[in-house]
Amino acid sequence: MRLDVPPPGTASGADRSLGRVAGALEWLAGAQGAWPPHVPHAPRRLVVDASIEGDLAEGTARGDALVDGGCDLLVAGADLDAVPGLVVLAALLDLEPVQAVGTATGPGWAAQVTGVRDGLRAARVQLGDPVALLTGLGSAPLAVLTGALAQAAVRRTPVLLDGSAVTAAAAVLADRLAPGAARWFLAGQVPPSPAARKGLAAIGLTGLLDLSLSLPLGADLAADLLTSAVSLVDPGTHDVGSQDPGS
Repeated sequence: MRLDVPPPGTASGADRSLGRVAGALEWLAGAQGAWPPHVPHAPRRLVVDASIEGDLAEGTARGDALVDGGCDLLVAGADLDAVPGLVVLAALLDLEPVQAVGTATGPGWAAQVTGVRDGLRAARVQLGDPVALLTGLGSAPLAVLTGALAQAAVRRTPVLLDGSAVTAAAAVLADRLAPGAARWFLAGQVPPSPAARKGLAAIGLTGLLDLSLSLPLGADLAADLLTSAVSLVDPGTHDVGSQDPGS
């Protein structure tokens, strides 16, 4: 892929008293190319899970299909085991397994640390080649999500990310495959995973919401907040919050 993605346009005008919401509104306006931003007309959700089959090319095709179908805001996430994402993030960020998983032990903690440790052996060999890294990892959901995120950015479509470690890994990989892609991404929440937080920070992203969520629900919540906040800078907006992200 290796495409340089053009950055969103510049947009300003949000009241700084809105805090992080001001930055999110300006991000949306930059992606739309006009200030004030408007409520996305056709938001869509893409949440990968363990049943997803395919590869990077399948993800690219999904990204194209969403944009060709009119999607003007992609709400993206993952609902599956975090280990593949943690392996990628640990490899790319040079983290030890416990650093990636975190020290707050709980159900499955030991299995995650072991899974990351085992996956790192092969992943570290492929650090210079994101495609080979994905292929070697063998996670279809991660590959599909990476391809979709990269292609959405190539097609100049803004993307809201959830707080999953898999999503963070896909975003980092997408930015490597399509340099500049991360400028089209907005992190919906501060992720619960240390590796995911470091991964997003590495591509210049900070979570919009910091609610100490234990589940990666922030993309949907951030989409609702962003949609509602449009009325603060565009009083003429009607039916704010009525848009359904779809599926």
